[in-house]
Amino acid sequence: MMGVEVKERLRSLDVNRLITVVIPTLNEEEGIAKVIEELHSLGITNILVVDGYSRDRTVEVARGLGARVIYQHGKGKTGALKTAFENVDTPYMLVMDGDYTYDASSIERFIQHMGSYDEIIGARVPVEEESMSGLHKLGNAIITKVFNLLMNTNLSDVCSGMYMLKTETMREIDLSTSGFDVEAEIAAQIASIGNITEVPINYRSRIGKRKLSTWKHGFRIMSSIFNLAKVHNPGAFYSLMVSMLLIPASIILFSSFMEMVYTGRFSSNWFLVGIALLLVAIQGMSIGVLSLVVKRSQMRLIRMMRKQIGKVYA
Repeated sequence: MMGVEVKERLRSLDVNRLITVVIPTLNEEEGIAKVIEELHSLGITNILVVDGYSRDRTVEVARGLGARVIYQHGKGKTGALKTAFENVDTPYMLVMDGDYTYDASSIERFIQHMGSYDEIIGARVPVEEESMSGLHKLGNAIITKVFNLLMNTNLSDVCSGMYMLKTETMREIDLSTSGFDVEAEIAAQIASIGNITEVPINYRSRIGKRKLSTWKHGFRIMSSIFNLAKVHNPGAFYSLMVSMLLIPASIILFSSFMEMVYTGRFSSNWFLVGIALLLVAIQGMSIGVLSLVVKRSQMRLIRMMRKQIGKVYA
């Protein structure tokens, strides 16, 4: 009954003219059919499968169910998404994996808010205990906390593989990662130039062989987030780094003050070290703020230039 209600609401919105559902695939023969069939059951037929040269029957299955299939250029999921950006002609695209982990009925939640945001992330809510391990939950929480700290966001699941994007905005950014950290890069770039939010979605157990390694890819994503912060939010990144000097500076200055109070002696050398660390921290934070202003001005200028170029060639 719920599926029928969702289907009717999506049909009333003429969803196939608004969004293209993009499914990056690599050897997803076991799950791709159920993903496409679930989308069809909701009346969603504008489906673009971007395949990374699967060695199984993923492409044949997808085409047999009526999905448009193209092969990607470039490496990894980033290459698949770049290929999608070049081929989507609807105002919005919704990216989801081909392993049946994401509930297609959640698409309605994205559509309700798409007019106000450049990206809407689906915050995963496991519907089964085995959908996401405790270690996976912990790693995702840590990664998201670090991302929020460095990018001045308030998200709860930056690594989610289901998200809606404004097509025009995505054509204005340049992706440089190549693996599972691409979701973090998209969120980082959009957070610096546009509006981003999230909606809760159901998350199921994967069908087929798991590709993500919790430890290996977790560390890679974390490293990528620090690199992304340096580029897309330098103010917060450098301010955070140099603010760490405030800890030893405070300890040294407090110790010097207490020594003077209790002994009457004044350790001028240590006091000067504390003052030096304090000045470096303040200077670093000032540089970080200036870098942020310059970066955002640069991004606004690039967006304006791209729009003007687009008008010339339109």
